[in-house]
Amino acid sequence: MIFEAAIKAFSQKGYHKSTMDEIAETAGVAKGTLYYHFKSKEDIFKFIIDEGLKMMEEEIVDKTKHLENPIEKLRMVCKVQLDLVIKYIEFFKTILSQMWGDEERQNQLREILSRYFNLIEGYIQEAVDAGLIDGTDIKVKVYNFFGVMSSTVVYSLIHKDKNANDIIDETIEFIMRGIGKK
Repeated sequence: MIFEAAIKAFSQKGYHKSTMDEIAETAGVAKGTLYYHFKSKEDIFKFIIDEGLKMMEEEIVDKTKHLENPIEKLRMVCKVQLDLVIKYIEFFKTILSQMWGDEERQNQLREILSRYFNLIEGYIQEAVDAGLIDGTDIKVKVYNFFGVMSSTVVYSLIHKDKNANDIIDETIEFIMRGIGKK
């Protein structure tokens, strides 16, 4: 409940304008209960980012463990991330809005995201090692997996440009062309 309430508050009002009172009220818990679990709004922010990315990582590992072909694994990574962006659009709006800057919260976000980027890099490296994609600019490819997919879907859903399935299919094809399939 706190996870969902914090995401809602941060994505609608921004980090600075959200308050612990609003998060507690939206979650349906007493403010004291919120403070029992979290010392500050910073702690809540770190919690939602950490938990959200753990959920994404676990689902990716689960959905790719049975796949042999590295390209199919990359496609599945795209599908899982895109499905989660659609399901948890408020969470991704929060991430995208807080990625830049030098505040402690933003530095922590980038540190937590680096764990996800390392996971994606492993999948890309597997495809490179198999000779299926070009091995140049792997870091750029990793960042594109997260950034292009997340921002494209969030933007399209906010502006209601297309239906979710079309967005997923088109974005996966764009990403797969962009990583330099051989």
